[in-house]
Amino acid sequence: MPEKPKEIYRVMPYNAEAEQALLGSILIDDRTADQLVPNLRENDFYVSANRIIFAAMRELQDASSVVDTVSVADKLMMQGNLDKVGGIDYLASLAECVPSAAGGDHYADIVKRDSLIRKVITAGNNIVKEGYKSVSGTDALMAAEKEVYAISEDMTEKDLTHASDALSVVMKSIQDAQAGLVNNDAIYTDFPILDQLSHGLKPGELILVAARPSVGKTAFALNIAANVCLKHNKTVAIFSLEMPAHLLVKRMLAHVSGCSLTAMDTTGGLSAANAGKVYDAYRRLLGTNLYIDDYSMNSPTDVLTICRRLKRDHGLDLIILDYLQLMTAGGAEESRQVEVSSMSRSMKIYAKELGVPIILLSQMSRGVEQRNDHTPKLSDLRESGAIEQDADMVMFLHRESQFNPAIPANVVKLIVAKNRNGARGEADLEWNGETTSFREYKQGEAPAAPAAPPRPAYRAEESAAAEEDDAETFTAGATSEDNGLMPFAKAAEDEVPFDLEEEGDDDAEEFADKEYADEYADTPSAPSDEDEDEDEEDEFVDDLDDNFDDDDAFEEGSPEDGELPF
Repeated sequence: MPEKPKEIYRVMPYNAEAEQALLGSILIDDRTADQLVPNLRENDFYVSANRIIFAAMRELQDASSVVDTVSVADKLMMQGNLDKVGGIDYLASLAECVPSAAGGDHYADIVKRDSLIRKVITAGNNIVKEGYKSVSGTDALMAAEKEVYAISEDMTEKDLTHASDALSVVMKSIQDAQAGLVNNDAIYTDFPILDQLSHGLKPGELILVAARPSVGKTAFALNIAANVCLKHNKTVAIFSLEMPAHLLVKRMLAHVSGCSLTAMDTTGGLSAANAGKVYDAYRRLLGTNLYIDDYSMNSPTDVLTICRRLKRDHGLDLIILDYLQLMTAGGAEESRQVEVSSMSRSMKIYAKELGVPIILLSQMSRGVEQRNDHTPKLSDLRESGAIEQDADMVMFLHRESQFNPAIPANVVKLIVAKNRNGARGEADLEWNGETTSFREYKQGEAPAAPAAPPRPAYRAEESAAAEEDDAETFTAGATSEDNGLMPFAKAAEDEVPFDLEEEGDDDAEEFADKEYADEYADTPSAPSDEDEDEDEEDEFVDDLDDNFDDDDAFEEGSPEDGELPF
């Protein structure tokens, strides 16, 4: 009968002597206590007695009290833990086990090394357990990443920085600004007034964009993302908890091409020229470093994990999150307000850790609609007051036409209500709903009229035949190798299937616009006061003509067909 293999039980790695020597070094030297205690934690100690003793030392250190054998023993006695650690004799033995505190740093390194190894082993065991319980490989992978990144977050240490280091960075930035050099680290949105107020979105900043529903938060953020990707060649990550990815990129296509979303969804709605613009926008967006995650259950930890991986593999310059109130922290919180405050704080920490600006979209409360002054305030931010304190910049999108009919409906005011690193101010934006685009316009400049409704389909046989001929000419040479993107487009690697500079396009558009005007000219409209006056004059003249005709004009007989009676 074969022997049963012996089971080997391994103990977690630890060094009891190093723990004792470290505690003894702290007890015999106050300066060692000031240096080492802030950089250690209770769970760095494996022996339970040593863990309890260090916790008492930490409390004394936080209270700015002396840390020695007498004070630690008194603290343990007050807590009822002196007997648990072995009494005053064990504390005395700790102080006597080291001749001096000179080796305190070395003992601390040993203790922290073993503590880190134990955390890695524990994380590995948790990953194995989660792997056996998980029904989805993706869930198991996400759980493993959370375990590993939790360790790295726990081990992050930041030392004090001398003022000279910070001053040298500041002086360099001032010199560059005076010389007109562009700050490569700042992200410019290409909204002139906003860039002037912010001097660009800087790494580590949390920028909040808030508005009531249907004002344009998502569209404004997508406009910024498109400008940053296309004009500045930056890497942007968009996390959408509300809209799927294909709808987001469709809006971006409309913004970049300047073509109507309605026309894109209407059969034959795009002319040859506009179809070319859409395809050109598609080709331009293909070459950008734009990444979209539309998973609706992302937590702040998930966002950090994904962004860390993206920054390591492809780089990262800007994060956009749409929007805060749809996110959950993933744990049990005492209230929704506490949860939102925790997520807001996490986003600020992640912006600093990743070294990129984060644009965080947020809803506003109904308070802005219920008071006489409808101008948004920081107190209107929904579900938490901590958002305004965590954000470096707070911007509101406000549609004044909802409360003042005298203001055009396509004017939206951008209000910079908080700017930690610059001035506050306002900018008037013109909203184009057909292309989901914003643009700034200067004070006194009249905004463009809202876009006309899409042109109706012509019922005349001639117009229908002409459209069929144009369609056949336009799609000539197209193949089925269009990747399913557009019915008129080849694969992205091929040439554009039409000439964007063709001279006949302008004439065709002019002819179509004339037909469009003629079509609407035939539509009856309500008569105005001037039209009624003109009708009365015409009736009066007709009466005079009738009298004249009866008396003179027809005495010699009626005229022949096609001739005038006078």
